[in-house]
Amino acid sequence: MLHTEKRRRRQTLRCTLCGREITVGEEYWACNGSRVCSACLPEFARQELSPCHEIRGKEAAL
Repeated sequence: MLHTEKRRRRQTLRCTLCGREITVGEEYWACNGSRVCSACLPEFARQELSPCHEIRGKEAAL
């Protein structure tokens, strides 16, 4: 078990969008296989929610 814990600590966790390392104690979001740092969260949200995007007056007809 000790070896498993050491391996986990040594692994570098990187933001899927920008590639920056996410350090110990730093918050990040894990969603749909992506790990996203706080700086990239707005862009990630735009990408994930793009199917829901509408423009007033040009809504998709159902």
